[in-house]
Amino acid sequence: MARILVTGIVTLDHTLDVAEYPPEDAEIRALASSSQPGGNAANTATLLTQAGHRVELAAVVAQGPEGDGLLRALQQRGVYTDACVRRRGHTPTSHILRSRATGSRTIVHYRDLPEFEAADFRRLELSGYDWFHFEGRNPVELPAMLRAARAAATDQPLSLELEKPRDGLAAALPLADVLMFSRGWVTGGEPERFIAEAARERPDAVQTLTWGRRGAWLAHRSEVTRCPASPGVVVRDSVGAGDSFNAGLIHALVSGQPPERALADAVQLAERKLAQAGLDGLFGGVEPGAPSD
Repeated sequence: MARILVTGIVTLDHTLDVAEYPPEDAEIRALASSSQPGGNAANTATLLTQAGHRVELAAVVAQGPEGDGLLRALQQRGVYTDACVRRRGHTPTSHILRSRATGSRTIVHYRDLPEFEAADFRRLELSGYDWFHFEGRNPVELPAMLRAARAAATDQPLSLELEKPRDGLAAALPLADVLMFSRGWVTGGEPERFIAEAARERPDAVQTLTWGRRGAWLAHRSEVTRCPASPGVVVRDSVGAGDSFNAGLIHALVSGQPPERALADAVQLAERKLAQAGLDGLFGGVEPGAPSD
């Protein structure tokens, strides 16, 4: 079991299942409705907890009853929340319309809450962690958080998720040991060219790039490895597939797997996620650790 600190956001996800996407201005009945914690960092933390690790989430949670409920839901999933800070504002919400015909989803996100800041991060006791993972957001503050983690670490890896470009975010890339790129980060639609250039620029780093049905690539020590997607995967729910890949990669690497094996494990976990609704049981029913108060 590793002790892992995950820094990013947590949201309240409201999901409606529909038979298929409705046309504009239609009125239809949903097949199912659910609400649960979401957000990239919170999803990754939840999955790593499933894998048997002690995972602590550093995020901003709104003051008030709705934020209280969000913390309780995370704790029930085994995520430790002592590193979270409370701020005045509204709980960030994602309203998700999920099509059962295709498994794809449309997400409308609302946020009126400050981001987790470097000052919040520096107030944490940073010793004793085996891995630091960061969601690639709040680019003004993120480099300072990575530098603080680096100062506290000896040889513990720092990983950074890069879902989509944000102004100023590129300054954080040289500070991480593991870079997890998503398709939305790449312009031009050429994954092979992108990952080859990434390998030349940072041969010391482990770098991954996910690309949907084309699978994923990994660059390490100037070598590029591709793991193709499995044929015949039926997509039931794509919400959290990228977070599942990231959690699978971290779990494999922190458990001592070589990067190429970690890539395959991460792709397999993402595919299991695509084939089911929600995140429950993706790591084979490993019991989570005890939640914090």
